[in-house]
Amino acid sequence: MKRKTYSKLMLVILLCAFTILAACGKNNGAGAGESQTSGASPSQTTEASSAAPEASKEKVTLKMAMWDSNNEFISFLQEKVKEYSQVAPHVTVELEPFKGDGDYLQAMKVRSAGNELPDILELKPNWLNDFKEQLIPLDGAGFLEKNQYASKYAVDGKIIAVPTVSFPELVYYHPSVFEELGLKVPTTWPQFIEVLTKIKDNGKYIPYAMGGKDAWPDYPFNEFIPHIVSGDENYLSNMAKQDNPFGEGTAFYQGFKQIEELYQAQVFGTDPLGISWDQATVLFSSKKAAVVAAGLWFLPTYEQKTGSTEDIAAFPMPYRASESEPLKLMTFTDHFYGIASSSKHQEEAKAFMEWFYSPEVYQTYIDKAQLNSTFEGIQSNVQFLKDFYAQNQAEAFTYIPGDAEYTRISNAIQLDVKALGQDMMSGKKVDDFVGELNKKWAASKASK
Repeated sequence: MKRKTYSKLMLVILLCAFTILAACGKNNGAGAGESQTSGASPSQTTEASSAAPEASKEKVTLKMAMWDSNNEFISFLQEKVKEYSQVAPHVTVELEPFKGDGDYLQAMKVRSAGNELPDILELKPNWLNDFKEQLIPLDGAGFLEKNQYASKYAVDGKIIAVPTVSFPELVYYHPSVFEELGLKVPTTWPQFIEVLTKIKDNGKYIPYAMGGKDAWPDYPFNEFIPHIVSGDENYLSNMAKQDNPFGEGTAFYQGFKQIEELYQAQVFGTDPLGISWDQATVLFSSKKAAVVAAGLWFLPTYEQKTGSTEDIAAFPMPYRASESEPLKLMTFTDHFYGIASSSKHQEEAKAFMEWFYSPEVYQTYIDKAQLNSTFEGIQSNVQFLKDFYAQNQAEAFTYIPGDAEYTRISNAIQLDVKALGQDMMSGKKVDDFVGELNKKWAASKASK
């Protein structure tokens, strides 16, 4: 009897042991897709397994240079790039901000000459040809797959920088001022000058806040008008094929004659050349000036200064001569990021850009910048912009900079259309300088 009891007891013990071993074997073989009720989750296990290699990698610091006039946005971006260290613990990204693109460009040119560019640098589209030898090709990179503009700005057939934002160029105004003075939104160039003249004659407000001391704020006129008057998005590149692109009958001459009409109307206050852009924005934000023109990027600056967007609206710059012509809206693509060929950490820079342009991260960038997205499937959340498009019907016209030949010739003759705008504000006429420009252009074109 005891023997039978002993045998049964041993059988139970063996069965229990077999059951335990089988259970352990099943748990040890659990796949990544199987859930477990205890222990580390698959994601934690993956993170733990990848942490050791990351920790053993050599520490890398990536330098990233950019410009922006909005302090709040600069602070946001400084904090945002720090988050990358959570993805790649061995990489630190240091942001070097500049307040203006003029100082920024000068600094990058100096560093380029000394082979000391930052690992990642920001560029305007018309600077790409100047830096093409200092940037690596990005063709084939994953972050370019859904970018809607990158190929349009390729240089010599290669994509060397990523266009990060797109936005319309706008004329901002105070609806309360227009209502007070009984003004209607202008839709043609003559109407635009007429509205500004009426504001000037009233005497209560500065019609247009120019900021001509800095030169660049006249770009909505001196840079954009000939381009949009031509009706050709590749106008600048096609200029390089002409021997005399500035004289009568050209888009440049016609456009600058329009600008001359505006400057002669003297609607920029008593001293437009003595006021900086910052001072001009203060005049507009404090409602001492009725109108100012800038890209959509100006809206956050205005909101930061005033705390609201209650008394600001916008309309397309009415470049057209009459309502029988289409109303075109200049659209600018900006903030191109590229990787310096002198960088010792090009692969790390590419990995950072993959993260930077990932949908989750890029969405926060666009929302904070309050600009249009350049990537398919990602939309900006800017109510002001949605309202603008709902209230204004215009054809989008994309600004495309000149090609390498245009860049070569314009650099050789030191063509600066914004500086010409300053000269025109001080009284210089179009016929005073187009002849000389044609001579210089033809000579430089022939010298190749």
